[in-house]
Amino acid sequence: MAEALSQAVPVRIEPLAKGHDRRAFSCGVEALDLYLRRFARQHADANISRTYVAVSGSTVHGFYSLAMSGIRRENLPEKYLNRFPNFPLPVARLARLAVDLNHQRQGQGELLLADALQRCLHISKSIGMLGVIVDAKDERARGWYERYEFERLPDSPLTLWLPTAAIPRA
Repeated sequence: MAEALSQAVPVRIEPLAKGHDRRAFSCGVEALDLYLRRFARQHADANISRTYVAVSGSTVHGFYSLAMSGIRRENLPEKYLNRFPNFPLPVARLARLAVDLNHQRQGQGELLLADALQRCLHISKSIGMLGVIVDAKDERARGWYERYEFERLPDSPLTLWLPTAAIPRA
C-alpha cells in the first residue's frame, strides 16, 4: 500500500523536527491541531511517543503518533481470548493520525497509516507485539480504520485493533 501511494503523493514522511512548520496545520479537530503544535515534540523528548509527519518542504500535510501500550486479554475480541496468556499484552498504539484540511482526500491518510503500520511491523520483529490499537475519534473515523481490517474491541466501540499478522494485508 505505501509504495503505490508514495508515488502518487508528493510528500516524504519523517520524524517531527524543529524545522517543520506546524503553525498552519489544521485538520478540523482542534485537539489534534493543538497536539501537533504544542505537545508532539515534548512527548518525543520525554519518550512518551514519537510523531512522524508527511511534509513537502517544511509544510506539514499530516502526521501520526505512535507509542507502546498494553491490553488485557479479556479486552480483545472473543476469537482471541484463548490464544494469549492472562497478563497485559504488548501492543503499539496509533495515538493520533490527522491530515491537514488542504490535503485531505488525496491519499495522504492512507500513506500515513501504511507508514505507521510498517513501522509497527518492523518493531514487532525486534521486541514482539500482538498488534496495533487505535482510538477512533468518532464513528466516521472508526469506519475508515475498519476499511483496513481493524476490528472493534468489545469493551469500547471506538477502540479498534489490528493483529500484527494482519499488517501485511492491510
